[in-house]
Amino acid sequence: MEKIRQVWCEEDNRYYPEIKIENGRTYKLDEEKFVYLEQLDLGLTDEEQKLMENPVDRWGQEWRRFMQMNYPEEIPSLQGRLKWEIIPRQIDEECWKMWELLRKQYAEKNPRPTTFLEIAEWEKTRAFIIEHEIMEQLVLQYRA
Repeated sequence: MEKIRQVWCEEDNRYYPEIKIENGRTYKLDEEKFVYLEQLDLGLTDEEQKLMENPVDRWGQEWRRFMQMNYPEEIPSLQGRLKWEIIPRQIDEECWKMWELLRKQYAEKNPRPTTFLEIAEWEKTRAFIIEHEIMEQLVLQYRA
């Protein structure tokens, strides 16, 4: 059996268990307020639970802005099914993979120059082309 971590509370001058189970429900201690919050089973797959450990990053935020501008009526439905949290994280993962792939492909087709100004222009052009492709193919797409 796994040992339950104990958390010290200065105000009460005692330890509290991080997790407790009562009436078949699991509660986790909020270490700032020292209150127990029920842990709900959201029915997420292992993959989705792993995604939820990461923050919504650059591309996921762009997708949310796209949805707010173009499909605001769809957002409550996405929020109710936790898709509003999962989809942007999936998009981030897909985009960063595509980013790496496109960077390599661009470098293979367009050898990096040697002078400072040419390198600066090459980097700027590569970033512009890659970001445009990612936005068009992955981010600016309706997903539900």
